[in-house]
Amino acid sequence: MKRKLLISSLTCLVLMLILVVPASAHEGVGGDEYAAADIMLMVAMLFAAMTGIGVMISWYNGEFRNPEQIKMQMLEMALLDDDGEDLEQYALTEA
Repeated sequence: MKRKLLISSLTCLVLMLILVVPASAHEGVGGDEYAAADIMLMVAMLFAAMTGIGVMISWYNGEFRNPEQIKMQMLEMALLDDDGEDLEQYALTEA
């Protein structure tokens, strides 16, 4: 578990660095460009941190273990009406 957390943390750090490098590429004489770059840097780091935290929480909760389970639940729910009655009798299937 600690290995997965370390890998996801390092991945999040690398993604933050990748997203932040273009924000520091502004060239200008007046200095206003640097103020905009600082805001862009903060927003990019905020989004990258939130994404990393979301991925780590999802990984910890086991949401990536069986991605097909959600699809199967949706398909089962699609065959029930609002009252919980089975709609499979109306399905047209050809063998």
